[in-house]
Amino acid sequence: MRVTIFSALFYSFFIPLLVFYSPSACFAGLISVNLEENTLSVTAKNITLHTILRELAAEGIIVRIDPTINPLISINFTKRSIEQALESLLKPASYTLLWEAEPLTTGNPSIRLAEIQVFQSGKKERMKKLQIRRKEVITKNNNGVFYVKGEIILYIPHGTDRAELLKIIQSYNATLVEMEGMPGLVKILLPENSDVFSIAQEIKNKLKLDISQPNYAYPIQSPVLYANSDVKADIDPRPSIPPHNSAPIAILDSGLASNSSLDKFVLSSLDIMNPDTPITDTLGHGTQMAFIASGIVKPYGNVADAESFIPIIPIRAFDDNGYTTDFNIMGAINFALANDAKVISLSWGSETRSDFMEKTFAYANDNGLIIVASAGNEPTGKPVYPAAYPSVIGVGALEPHGNTWENSNYGNFVAFYAPGFANLPVGHKGDPGLYAGTSISAAFVANTIAVYLSENPAATLQEIRDYLNKKY
Repeated sequence: MRVTIFSALFYSFFIPLLVFYSPSACFAGLISVNLEENTLSVTAKNITLHTILRELAAEGIIVRIDPTINPLISINFTKRSIEQALESLLKPASYTLLWEAEPLTTGNPSIRLAEIQVFQSGKKERMKKLQIRRKEVITKNNNGVFYVKGEIILYIPHGTDRAELLKIIQSYNATLVEMEGMPGLVKILLPENSDVFSIAQEIKNKLKLDISQPNYAYPIQSPVLYANSDVKADIDPRPSIPPHNSAPIAILDSGLASNSSLDKFVLSSLDIMNPDTPITDTLGHGTQMAFIASGIVKPYGNVADAESFIPIIPIRAFDDNGYTTDFNIMGAINFALANDAKVISLSWGSETRSDFMEKTFAYANDNGLIIVASAGNEPTGKPVYPAAYPSVIGVGALEPHGNTWENSNYGNFVAFYAPGFANLPVGHKGDPGLYAGTSISAAFVANTIAVYLSENPAATLQEIRDYLNKKY
C-alpha cells in the first residue's frame, strides 16, 4: 500500500537557494550520496540535482522530475532524516514524497520512501521518470590507459553468425547492448572485475573480428591559465545571430553553462550522460570552447573574418570528473549527424589509439562531417588521438605574435597551427582569464571552417584543407 504522508508546495518557480553558479565559479565535481535506513548523507560540489537524485533512484526509489529543474548543487550534511535532507536539496521547488508501508509478520509495519516527485507548482504533467543508467566506472591499467570497467565494444560485420556471437557472450555471463549509429556496433557488459583486455582479445580471435576492444576513456584537455584577468573578456560587442544558412558546429565537450548568454547561437543540445535533462557544464571547458567556436570570443593574433558568428550544437560528452568514453562519443556523433552539424570540434585527446574511434570518425567523415581536434598541450611529438586519425584535422597552437606556442604538441599528424591564446569569460575549474592551449586553436579552426562552409557548402575535405593552408 502506498500513502502520501508528506507533501511540500512552495513557489511556482524554481530559484535554487543552496546552489551557486556563475562564470567565475570554481568548477569542481564532487559527489557522495549515502542512504542508510531513513537517513541521508550528501556531499556535493557543483553537481546537478538530477545526478544526486539518480543515486537515490539506484536504491530503488522512483524519481519523477520536471526536466527543467536541474540546478547545480553545493551542499554537505550527514545523516539527516530523509524529509529534512530532501527539503534542503529540493526547496523551494514543489515536491511530494510518497511512502510505502511494508507489513511485517510481527510488530509495526516499516515505512520506506517509494517515490519522489519534483515539479513546478501546477505543472506536474511535465514530470518525467528519471532513468537509471549503469554507472560507468573508469579506471586505468598499468600502462596508464583509461577504460570503463566491465565493458567491451565489438564491430560485428554483416554475415557474422549471430547465434555463435550470443553463445560466446553468454559464456562470459555478459549482456549485449545494441548501439545506434554505425551498423554492426555492439557493446557487451561483463561481470564486475572481468579482465576486459584479455576477454576482448579472446572474442576477437574466436569470431575473427576487426574490432573487439575495451570501452576506452579519455580525459579532457585542460587549457593553461596564464593569468586571472581583470580585463573584460574579448567578447564581440555586437554579436549578430548567425544567418540561417550557416554551417553548424557540434562541440563534443563538457557541456554548456546555463547562464552563458549563448542561447541564440544554440541550435540544439544534448547531455549524453543524462539525455532527459537540459545541458549543463560543471567544468567550464565546454563553455569556453563554445565562446570560441561560435565566434563570440576571438583568440589573440587571429586571422578570422570580421563576421564569423556560427550556430553551435553543444554536446556534453564528458562526466563531472572530466572523462568521456568511446561509447559516449559515438552517441554524440549520432546526435551531431541527426541535427545537421557540418563541423565537429574536439578540444581533447590522449595517446590511446582506439580502432573503434578511428572507424567512428571515418564514418562521421563519410557522412559529411568535417572533424577538428586539438594536438595536445605537451610538446612530446607523439601522436595524440583523435587528432592523429586520418579523417581528423589536427591543430597545434600559436602564440599571439605568430610563433608556435612552447607547450603545443607537434608532429606529422598536426595539419595546422592556429591562434591558441584567448581572454575568456569562463574558467576551467577556476576563474576567467587569459588561457592558452590547443583546445582554443581547434575550436577556432572549427569556426574558420564553418564560415568557409557557410559560403561554400559543397566544398570537399581537400578543398577545406587547401583553404586552411592559405590562411595559416
